Amino acid sequence: MMSDIEANKAVARRYMRAVEEGDVEAIEALQHPDCSWWILGHGDMSRADFIDSVKLGLLTAERRTAEVVGMTAEGDRVAIEVRGEMVFPGHVYRNQYHNLLIIRDGQIVSGKEFMDTRAVAEAFSTGGGA
Repeated sequence: MMSDIEANKAVARRYMRAVEEGDVEAIEALQHPDCSWWILGHGDMSRADFIDSVKLGLLTAERRTAEVVGMTAEGDRVAIEVRGEMVFPGHVYRNQYHNLLIIRDGQIVSGKEFMDTRAVAEAFSTGGGA
């Protein structure tokens, strides 16, 4: 039988795989209906607003990679380091992320996402960027 910590890490891995694959149904299913997010540069976001931003942002990429480079878990908290690359028409966006996910009963109930905001600005400023 899988421990709660290992089960939570598996949820975090499935979530990152869903992001990479553009699987909106899995992204939604892995989040509790009352899930809340805090994103560096954006602040607090509801589950619905977060999912909308995922659909309008990174899922419009032609190709995505989300390489998990580190993961630490304790209790219901999973810290996951990810190296991401998204290919959009006309530019490529690369960044490194640190996500802190609170996972209960197999679903994300809270998420915090940190990334290099300069990389975001360079990639998505008018003029194309990175």
